[in-house]
Amino acid sequence: MKQVFIAMILLLTQTTAFAWKSKDPQTGVYQFKFQYQGEKLEIEKPAGSYEEAFQKAAEICFKHYRQGKALSEDQGLDIIDVCANPRS
Repeated sequence: MKQVFIAMILLLTQTTAFAWKSKDPQTGVYQFKFQYQGEKLEIEKPAGSYEEAFQKAAEICFKHYRQGKALSEDQGLDIIDVCANPRS
């Protein structure tokens, strides 16, 4: 009887442990500065990590500088280089 009681307590604590919600990851605001052909672009992105914020900022950077135009290969590579290497 004692073993059944202990087994039930263990089972209950294990199943309810999955139901507890942990705190949301701490978010920070990250700033990125880009410059292409004399035009400066500053982006602030709130995110859970620098990598997540950087990815979002790089996508915004590329879309901004591309402006929906068809680009030559060199122009595209230049914009990718700028957006992959933000200035401090």
